[in-house]
Amino acid sequence: MNTNLTSEPAGRRLAGELRRRIVSGDLPEGAQLPSSSSLQAEHGVSSTVVRDAISALKAEGYVVGQQGKGVFVASADQRSATGDAESLVERVAALEARVKALEEARAE
Repeated sequence: MNTNLTSEPAGRRLAGELRRRIVSGDLPEGAQLPSSSSLQAEHGVSSTVVRDAISALKAEGYVVGQQGKGVFVASADQRSATGDAESLVERVAALEARVKALEEARAE
């Protein structure tokens, strides 16, 4: 699944994928995220990448951790406007990086 043409960090890509699954309802409110080892295997990334992605989603308000239980999709009430704004900024930056990479590839 790591076939991205951009130089976007793996943690950001994984966070984006999980965010899309949350927003689409594939991971509904209250659902437990797959385990770190499952995410590592599914996405071909290290535990550090998974940790970075989960940390980003926590900072954005998409997920909450429960010590000893796992990480769960936050309810809409738990999500902050700040997290949504940060998510938007992150998505714009990711799109800009993709456009730049495509432009560079096209110029070669």
